[in-house]
Amino acid sequence: MPVAVRSGLVHCWCLRSEPSPVQPQATLLSEGRNMRVCLCLLLSLSVSRAALPPRIKDAWCPQRTLEVGGILGERLKLWRERRLWRVAADPSLLGPFERGTPIEIWTQPRVSRAAQGEEVGASPLWQGEHIGKWLHAATLAYEQTHDPKLLSALREAVRRLLAAQKENGYLGTYPPEKRFYAPPDEDAWRSWDIWTHRYNIYGLLSYERFHPDPAVVRACVRMGDLLRETFGPGKRDMTQIGTRHGMSSGTLLESIVMLYERTGERRFLEFAEHIVRMSEDNPKFRLMSAMLERQDVSGPGDGKAYQLMAVLLGYGELYRMTGQARYLQAAVNGWENIRTGHLYETGGPWTFAHVSFKNKECFAPPEFFDPTNPVEVCSVTTWIQLSLQLLRITGEARYAAEAERAVLNQLMASQSPDGIAWSTHPAANTSERKYVASLNCCASSGPRALEMFATHLIGATSEAVSVASYLPASVAIPERKLKLVVRGDYPFASSVSLVLEMAEPAWFPLDLALPWGAKDMRVEVNGNKQRIERRSSGFYRLRRLWRPGEHVRVTFEFPVTAHVRSGRNGKSWIAFSRGPVVLAAESLFEIPRRRNAVALIEGDRIKGGPRLAPYYRVGSPHGPVVTYFPLK
Repeated sequence: MPVAVRSGLVHCWCLRSEPSPVQPQATLLSEGRNMRVCLCLLLSLSVSRAALPPRIKDAWCPQRTLEVGGILGERLKLWRERRLWRVAADPSLLGPFERGTPIEIWTQPRVSRAAQGEEVGASPLWQGEHIGKWLHAATLAYEQTHDPKLLSALREAVRRLLAAQKENGYLGTYPPEKRFYAPPDEDAWRSWDIWTHRYNIYGLLSYERFHPDPAVVRACVRMGDLLRETFGPGKRDMTQIGTRHGMSSGTLLESIVMLYERTGERRFLEFAEHIVRMSEDNPKFRLMSAMLERQDVSGPGDGKAYQLMAVLLGYGELYRMTGQARYLQAAVNGWENIRTGHLYETGGPWTFAHVSFKNKECFAPPEFFDPTNPVEVCSVTTWIQLSLQLLRITGEARYAAEAERAVLNQLMASQSPDGIAWSTHPAANTSERKYVASLNCCASSGPRALEMFATHLIGATSEAVSVASYLPASVAIPERKLKLVVRGDYPFASSVSLVLEMAEPAWFPLDLALPWGAKDMRVEVNGNKQRIERRSSGFYRLRRLWRPGEHVRVTFEFPVTAHVRSGRNGKSWIAFSRGPVVLAAESLFEIPRRRNAVALIEGDRIKGGPRLAPYYRVGSPHGPVVTYFPLK
């Protein structure tokens, strides 16, 4: 009889006879092989088709960055020439997948519930994350450099990772009895096995987006199906696996939505929505409801900053694919809460263990502000990623400004000048940033933020070419048959030049962002002042007929700004910035309370006090850093 086999949108009818009780076993085996061949063919057809278009189109679309100069170009070069290859050669990148992790790591002395297996010494538990992060960052690096050596390294890493996948789809590092689908035991609460699969799917799909490969998609589908079969409707509760009441495992949400977008298989959308329901049914997780109710981010999942923002990313992707406004609103409310009460002037999300069941990587209520609170680099990376996602979805300039502030200050300060080491938890005021060269989560996250930001300098909307950052770069805008070149010493100089390289005149609006810390801007074309209008998106629009080779001069007003903060133990501090650059010194200095604190700044120093320099430069690589000065 005919048997219908369905895979995605592809239907195949295989004719086979019902097996007879006396049919030879060899014939049955042969038919089984034929059916498997048919199923494999169908799966191949399914995963090779184009990605499913999102229900909600992005309002702001990044354009292809051809070249990056200035300080961002320098930092990208350091990573691409040093850290990238240091990680690629590390035996711990793929070795744990190929040889497995010994059961002995689970018999070591138990970590505290506050630590949750998140401390450096517990790295074997979550070491599987590194390959996914490396694939993401290295893929973006290749798209700019087109380095054949890097392409070869990417292909080899993908080949080895896929070869390590088990028959049931498992692609992790844990021994069988500790895998996420094994019966849960007393260690389930500190498992990072789902987390590893989250980053494997993310990294592989990021690679496959630029280098189409059905084998890669099949591997991700097999991982997704194993997770769905274990934690789908009517199955086990995923929030009972992993740290922070399952919020670490809940970060899988974004990757599953990516898998749905890539394959169009509705079962993955249904699984993603089920992940949200599981998290909402857990009163100690319940992130979406908390954000819709505008609660503080220090509550859900113990306020673990990195994971919380990663779940918000999943909400953003669900909004794109479903159009359900509550997902976007939860992500926006969370972003606004973090920006309002949980950021340093450097743009980094600070954290503090204000109660015993938290660790130093958890959000605390705003009143616990203190310049010695750390900023985990994984958290600042995810904050930048969330800001860029919301820029794409909404087209609002505020998200671009916050992403850039974090990159120019917090992120760059975390990267060692040697290009290899990263500081994992730098505070605004610290005796030393303590850069670490080993394979660690923060050093695997930071380069991703550099690469992601480099792809979001210039964008396009349905109407306009949109400038989100004025860092030196050249960007191709194919729809306008335009190459836009940004020149200057931004953010240190207050004036930049935009050159429009095009073959023939064209009319289109040019949208310009006002950077964080800038008070105003003046726009000239070929030396003539132009009228600009502020849009509801926060961008400033210039409308005109553009001619080949025209120069746009944008001049900002970058005043020195004083930022007063109050926090723990009734203390108050003051910090200074010039435009988007936060200033710092190498020594403490008490500043008297006065109405016009900016008047204390004379050139590049505090009157009677220390010299000021850009925050990211101060203290590198081994000196002290003071960003907030105590008020007396």
